[in-house]
Amino acid sequence: MTLSDKKSAVETVFLNSWHPYLWFTVVTFLLYFQVLTFTEFTYYDDNFLIVDSFSYIDELTDAGHAFLEDVSHQSQGGNLYRPILTLSLILSAQISGTGLFGYHLIDIILHIAGCCLLFKVLQLFGFKRLRSFCAAIIFCVHPAITQSIAWIAGRNDSLLAVFILLCMITLIKYFSTCSLKWYFLHLICFLLALFTKETSLVFPIISVLYIYLFYKDRIFSTESLLFFAGWVIVLVNWNILRSAAMITPIGNKFQAVALILSNMPIALYYLGLVFWPFNVAFAPIPADIPINAGIVTTALLLFLIVLSKRRDWNKIIFGCIWFIAFLIPTFYYDQRCGTPPEFYEHRIYIPFMGILFVLLSLSFTYSKKIFKKTIPFIVVLPICGLGFVSFIHTKNFRNSLTLSEYNALTSPGNPRLYNTMTKMIIPEKLKNEIQTITDNSKISIDKDSSLSKENNKLIIEDLKKDIESDPYNPDLHHALAIAQFANGLFLSSEKNFNAAIKNTRNGADIYYNLGILYYNAKIFPKAREAWNKVLQIDSSMSEAHLNLSYLYYETGYYDLARLHCQKAEQLGIKVFPEFIKAIREKLQ
Repeated sequence: MTLSDKKSAVETVFLNSWHPYLWFTVVTFLLYFQVLTFTEFTYYDDNFLIVDSFSYIDELTDAGHAFLEDVSHQSQGGNLYRPILTLSLILSAQISGTGLFGYHLIDIILHIAGCCLLFKVLQLFGFKRLRSFCAAIIFCVHPAITQSIAWIAGRNDSLLAVFILLCMITLIKYFSTCSLKWYFLHLICFLLALFTKETSLVFPIISVLYIYLFYKDRIFSTESLLFFAGWVIVLVNWNILRSAAMITPIGNKFQAVALILSNMPIALYYLGLVFWPFNVAFAPIPADIPINAGIVTTALLLFLIVLSKRRDWNKIIFGCIWFIAFLIPTFYYDQRCGTPPEFYEHRIYIPFMGILFVLLSLSFTYSKKIFKKTIPFIVVLPICGLGFVSFIHTKNFRNSLTLSEYNALTSPGNPRLYNTMTKMIIPEKLKNEIQTITDNSKISIDKDSSLSKENNKLIIEDLKKDIESDPYNPDLHHALAIAQFANGLFLSSEKNFNAAIKNTRNGADIYYNLGILYYNAKIFPKAREAWNKVLQIDSSMSEAHLNLSYLYYETGYYDLARLHCQKAEQLGIKVFPEFIKAIREKLQ
């Protein structure tokens, strides 16, 4: 078979007619089918969006209310006006109620739609079908995109991408055909994008840039002025509905701009993720964000542009502005929180596409002869490698333990991820470790400030070394589990608690502490099981009764909450009168 025949066969399999769209569907399902088996909440907003808000999304008739309140369903005072996100959750709820299957299924479908639309947009920009397909399939499998599919709360970016890409398609179609059909479809898609996420406010800027770069002679034409008028009308109507929902506006606009500009270096971090996606994170704070990869990537991009034999400057400029414009809104955060801002990785979903515009605008024709036979491997191997990393990365979103640990490991400086060690019963072994590390025998472990994060890390390292020489010592595993809990390493903590239980006969304290771990991870059934196990071993442990009382109250079992509250009081624990009153009110 000649090279020409091989090329024809490849095009038949991958590029003919609807085949590319089938491949996007197959690849996405192969890569993300495992999320359909995830049945536990991560308790990073997904429980709030689904369980806590289920009365607002359980019926199709809830759709109208979505436009009159923010995403947290506050009738006033909210700050996230995203009715389309709520509508997508209503759709998921019709499939599986509070079960996660329907939500993960819609996330996968949205990503497939995003890849298909990206493929279409790239072709409309004039890129060849094969190059557009390769770029879209890389986007499909890229690890930096994983969070938008595997984490339910991250779906808003893939949902927004669908409408932004539709806006782009209808804009291009209108300027190439002047058909009013595309004009009105564009305005509808733009309105839906605004109802999805506020980031879409930058799209008119992107559109003006597109018209200027590719239809410069028509920048002040009737067609362009019609678009400007249409955007104004859409924005006014969106703002009226947003105001009706009483969404809290941004306070000091100048301060907001200054805050965004101060976070601009974070763009280097997101740029680095595109080329070096092997150190992906969940929501790192600025102190934990490396920008070295972004600096190297910037230099590499400039080198490729210089090296390129042919380059389309209009598309390069458009791609760069697309990348920055869709990132800029994500740099704003509410300073009133008092904690460092977190930069979620799913925010790269739409900006990523801008980098693809840039790369596809370059041409290295003189290298084709050298790499002609190896081009399939140069393309296929990275795609397989990226897909493998994404497949492994997806497992981090399986439940609250895995995601909490992943978050703690990728943003170790985030103060929100640290837990108070003294929530648990501290064994003597850990007390000794604390005194050894701090070299202060007068230290009190009853104070939250008694142990710094750095010292806690040293304790973890020392205990790991001790376990290497004595792997079956339950006291070592117990101490290590508590130290890891304090550092937010929930999954590792669970493993060491189980190791301690396996090697001890009387582990009431261990089960008690394990219950606290599960309670903090919002895994209430396992927390209940652990504390009931404590009472089987030692029915007089008043703390276990009190904790079960809190757990049963939180999960709606008020009779059991009262029972364990009474037992805790009988065993000498002073219960807050407000809590006793709350139980009585629920039982009336």
